[in-house]
Amino acid sequence: MKNIFLTIESRARKYFEHFPFIHAFLAGVGVILFWRGVWEIADIYSFDPTISIAVGIIILIGIGLFTHTFIGNAIIIKSVKHEINIEKENRKDISEFEKNITKEETTLAHLSDKLDKLSEKISHLEEHLH
Repeated sequence: MKNIFLTIESRARKYFEHFPFIHAFLAGVGVILFWRGVWEIADIYSFDPTISIAVGIIILIGIGLFTHTFIGNAIIIKSVKHEINIEKENRKDISEFEKNITKEETTLAHLSDKLDKLSEKISHLEEHLH
């Protein structure tokens, strides 16, 4: 039975790789209908909101999703923000490095011109001395 669901899910995932918008839309509809059903069942059995929260936490902890769902997303967001900051710093460093290289290239070109002129003067002086 387990393999049947995994096979169906795998085939559906491969099929919908070609239709991401339809996949996202159907996923949204499925999630909303699922939660509507859960909500309706809770209403039928007149769950108190406090009991709903407690049962929800127990279920999420029991299947290992409580910290993943509520804390994991915060950790992921912090990590992404940190990576963005690092990328900005890297871009700034690269920009400064490129400016320094440009300055050094200009200085080298200037020194090369001076060396060429000195070399010409030395050649000219050598011609006059001989």
